[in-house]
Amino acid sequence: MKPPKKRRLTPPMIASIGATVLVITLFLSYLFSSGLLHPRGAGIELPGENDGAPVVTTGSKTLTVQSVYDVEIGVSNAKQVIASLTRPEAYSCRVENRLAYTGGSSALYCQRYARGGAVRTDTVDAAGTVQSTLLRVDGVAYAWNAGDRSFYKGSWGDFSDDAAAMLPTYEDVLEDGLAYTAAGKQEIELEPCVYVEFEKDGYRCRYDISAVSGLLRAASFYEGETLVRQVTVSELKLETPADELFQLPNGQSILGE
Repeated sequence: MKPPKKRRLTPPMIASIGATVLVITLFLSYLFSSGLLHPRGAGIELPGENDGAPVVTTGSKTLTVQSVYDVEIGVSNAKQVIASLTRPEAYSCRVENRLAYTGGSSALYCQRYARGGAVRTDTVDAAGTVQSTLLRVDGVAYAWNAGDRSFYKGSWGDFSDDAAAMLPTYEDVLEDGLAYTAAGKQEIELEPCVYVEFEKDGYRCRYDISAVSGLLRAASFYEGETLVRQVTVSELKLETPADELFQLPNGQSILGE
């Protein structure tokens, strides 16, 4: 494959890219500094107990949806149940992040597409119109604003796909030493989910994880009794996203790189 031609950045292009990066950086800076976006743990360590759910190892998938219905889930075995779930290799979904503050709230929206080792995250408005795109394949990142014919290419670094979509990484709930205050089963739009509640970094948190897809469906963060952030994942589809979603503005596909 021929390397992409280098494009000369003009002052308007630099200003456009810089403005988008500044907005995303400011929002993510707030999330990281507030502790609302948890860093991903280095590994998963499960207790060796067997309290009604199978003891599993990282990466195994032993529970079916029916198993989740059948087993009694509580604080003693929720880690084993969640660890048995696996994210699908291909899917798409819409992510809404709503932040509450004194006097009001604001919402940010993303559309995510995953296909094998490639993930595309579109920042969209409330109507779903794409504003900017961040595309990752392996350790390479591409970014551009809607309508641009040029794009930025660089190293992905330690940034996570979840952080790009402003999603909590739900596997964090498996980290050693995290104690659940509540756990159980609940349906979200007729979809069976496992929920856990816990306290971390001064927040009371609740994650709802789908037993069908193995993906986060909802997350809530409270300061005392006040809801300060709510994440909702909707429009989940497990079909393989279209090829054109993984093309750069110049028409080049990043699939297979």
